[in-house]
Amino acid sequence: MNKEISKLVVIGISHKTSSLTEREKFQINKKDIPGALLSIGSINGVEGVVILSTCNRLEFYLTINPEINPFSIINHFYNRKGIVNAPVNEKLFFLCNGMSAAKHLFNVAAGLDSMLIGEHQIQGQVKDAYSMACSQNTADKILHKLFHSAFRAGKAVRTKTKIGSYNQSLSNVAFKIIKKEFRKEDAITIVGVNQNTKVVADKLMQAGFSHLLFVNRKLYKAEELADKYNGLAFSLDYIEEPLICSKCVFSCTGAPGFIIDAELINRVYSKNQQPKLLIDMAVPRDINTEGLINGIKVIDIEGLQKYLEKEREEISLDIPEAENIVSCEASVFEAWNESQKDETMCFLEEKMEMARLQLLDEISMQQSISDMEILEKFSKSLAHRLKTVFTQTIKTKPASKKLVKED
Repeated sequence: MNKEISKLVVIGISHKTSSLTEREKFQINKKDIPGALLSIGSINGVEGVVILSTCNRLEFYLTINPEINPFSIINHFYNRKGIVNAPVNEKLFFLCNGMSAAKHLFNVAAGLDSMLIGEHQIQGQVKDAYSMACSQNTADKILHKLFHSAFRAGKAVRTKTKIGSYNQSLSNVAFKIIKKEFRKEDAITIVGVNQNTKVVADKLMQAGFSHLLFVNRKLYKAEELADKYNGLAFSLDYIEEPLICSKCVFSCTGAPGFIIDAELINRVYSKNQQPKLLIDMAVPRDINTEGLINGIKVIDIEGLQKYLEKEREEISLDIPEAENIVSCEASVFEAWNESQKDETMCFLEEKMEMARLQLLDEISMQQSISDMEILEKFSKSLAHRLKTVFTQTIKTKPASKKLVKED
């Protein structure tokens, strides 16, 4: 493996490696990401960093000195900030190197690594993470190329397969639950102002729900949503008022800890037997459910998983095709990364790889799977030999002699 590829790593924690409780303490709020980027970027040996933080994952994409242990970088960051006292648990965090890191990001951007396969919000979140790193100048050449390749992979999966056609998201799943459990005239309280709460509010209004109550720490932001969706706005300090008349509460904020406690909910519930359902999509969670009355149903991020099985089944048939698209894009990125060690091939190698993949795609319909596997290996070997011959020819070709016209 060449030096450039060995420097690319991703270290992260997600719904696949940890429980909600385990990853809550490591979460970095959106407003804190610029500082986190600069903090990690200033660590000796770190050449580039992008941080992807969503409700189900926290991932650090790094280009680092190959001799540095990536876990030491993350531990140094958390210890410096005093966020986590204990070292990062390597059993909870995953680590991918080189092309494995690239392929992981491509799967994430395509929605193949999400709790809900094909989730459409993740690609926007990946773009936001990259934009944030660009604004702080923490993305180096490799990370720039990596993320642009990821955007292309994500777009290809969504346009060439049915995976993107379901337009699914966890917020959409939450909406389906609310729609199924409650009547259109029931009051629904929505806590927080962000993309998730806007998705829920928009779908509820389209479905005919006419009694939406919006709560936010900054009242004017709640008022903006209330104006848009013909609802009422409340400050977080007066959340008891909307809770009293609501059948359901949907909460998703960026608060660092609980903003609604069980005592308040129990007190409200004892008056008129509602709210009946609490949906908490925040990480860390917004609602402290310890000591909550048994009659109240609670669904958090992990609780949404059982509602996702049907969606997984419907799109599973397209996963192999999507994975093939990701592999092709990873191959193009690998070719580009390999070319960085040789200036002669820098501008040619990526173009050659794209041409190879295009040719394979053109003949794939006429060939069996086993034949395509043989052609894949053959074309890679041929391309490699041609590149070797080309490079050697360029380097060994003597300088052309100038022809001098005789008088």
